[in-house]
Amino acid sequence: MGSSPEAGKSTSQLSEIELTFSSELFNDGNAKINLATIRDGVDISIGETIFVSEYVIRAEIPTLPEPGQYVIRYHVTSYDGDLNDGGYAFELLAPKGTSNTWILLGIGVGFLALVAFLLRPKAERNN
Repeated sequence: MGSSPEAGKSTSQLSEIELTFSSELFNDGNAKINLATIRDGVDISIGETIFVSEYVIRAEIPTLPEPGQYVIRYHVTSYDGDLNDGGYAFELLAPKGTSNTWILLGIGVGFLALVAFLLRPKAERNN
């Protein structure tokens, strides 16, 4: 029914995988979420698959993988005994952070202002 990250979408944040199903799930201890690269199928280490509710399973992502295309595979048993298994792809983009250029520019301007202040001509005092 739903997923995070969303199927076929791009995201720059990935701290967990959460899957929501339309039918009630059965916690038989066999539910599993896997994360792998699309091109070479290398598995990415993720946390244990846990049940959040009767319809939702989740796995934590302890370390953000490199940007690229990934596939999520899952299998879980529905309450009526049917095995739900499948998968979908998504793209992980580079994280959006503060721009180092703007930080360095601000430091440079501050430094120049300090130098100008220290080198300014001193007014003479007449007594």
